[in-house]
Amino acid sequence: MAAPGPASSPRPGPEPILKDVVAYVEVWSSSGVENYSKTFVNQLLSMGAEVSKTFNRNVTHVIFKQGYQSTWDKAQKYGVKLVSVLWVERCRLAGVRVDESLFPAINTNEGLPSLIKKKRKCMQPKDFIPRTPENDRRLQKKIEKMAHELNNQKTAIDNDIPVLLFEADGSLTYSPTAKIKNQCNAMEKRLQEMKDKRENLSPTCVENEEVKLEILDDVSKGFKDRKIKSPEKSKKTSKVKKPTRTLVMTSMPSEKQNVIMQVVDKLKGFSFSCDVCESTTHVVAGEPRRTLNVLLGIARGCWIVSYEWVLWSLELGHWVSEEPYELSEIFPAACICRLERHLSLRKYQGNLFASQPVMYITTASEPPCAKLRELVQLCGGQVSRSPFAASIYIGPYRGKKQPEIKYLSEKWILDSITQHKICPCESYLIP
Repeated sequence: MAAPGPASSPRPGPEPILKDVVAYVEVWSSSGVENYSKTFVNQLLSMGAEVSKTFNRNVTHVIFKQGYQSTWDKAQKYGVKLVSVLWVERCRLAGVRVDESLFPAINTNEGLPSLIKKKRKCMQPKDFIPRTPENDRRLQKKIEKMAHELNNQKTAIDNDIPVLLFEADGSLTYSPTAKIKNQCNAMEKRLQEMKDKRENLSPTCVENEEVKLEILDDVSKGFKDRKIKSPEKSKKTSKVKKPTRTLVMTSMPSEKQNVIMQVVDKLKGFSFSCDVCESTTHVVAGEPRRTLNVLLGIARGCWIVSYEWVLWSLELGHWVSEEPYELSEIFPAACICRLERHLSLRKYQGNLFASQPVMYITTASEPPCAKLRELVQLCGGQVSRSPFAASIYIGPYRGKKQPEIKYLSEKWILDSITQHKICPCESYLIP
């Protein structure tokens, strides 16, 4: 009996593309408030890089965007490679370590005097010191004034002399001492309460006390003219204009979605939509996959762009030209339909299926029937809800086929839209 041979060792997996990289990440928004570093840290780790939480002697690469000047100076002093966020994304897409010199980091603070360099804004609240009569002169004066008015009114009550008083409607009347006495008692009681509790006032309470002091001060001095915003002005200032164009993300992991949402929040100009609709102008694809939103974006003449478009916009602080990032090589129809929409004087309507016979799409189709129907109609095709009124049947079919009807798979619609031409029906016949 032959002796068993040596056990075969498992084949090693592919070597991580950034296995020799030790990275330190400093990626902030243009305003210096939002920190975008986490997304790029995760991408570096997934490619085999080591990420350091501190800038030490082992660091080989600094991923830099709106970071600290001290980090920039230290990297230059020690000859560490300073790269932009685009280098990380390009390495991921290419599957290899890309030449760092092609994606240098930009330092917007370089060359500026130290006094006007932007400082990182701290999001932590400052220590709050409650305002009390002991540490706030204005508050102390108000309380002293109230006490003085109270004494004057007490004297008037003791002498049984009517006192001038402003009523709620603004009229000036002589008030009987009994009415004044009630108000004085209430004011005196309130002053005592404030005296007892003023050392433990919370920030909210201090604001409330200020409001109450203003009201009590009005009683002692009479009505003051108050500036009140007109309803028209208030409505105008509170109404924020919502962007009229929408952006759709597709094939996008959650960490990239977060970056896009933060960039849109800073650069403005878009609202978000889950599905491509009439107001959609841009579809951003995390991966070059043919999804329903990509096909709907093509059919509506939208920009179909890569995630790099957002990264470059983040890098430069404004929305950059979409054309270099348009996925026209993968989706040839994207550029054609987008130009047609741009040149259209009216609401854009595609004509890819305009010359085709009436179609019927079965409810068992995949993608869903409603979405396929929408795609065909956006491309100028006619869709019937009855199979008896159609010459093309799309989707699974079991039964006797009619010779005058073409039975085609759903892929015929999808491929035709992607290539912007009617694909030969013979290649998509259902057997």
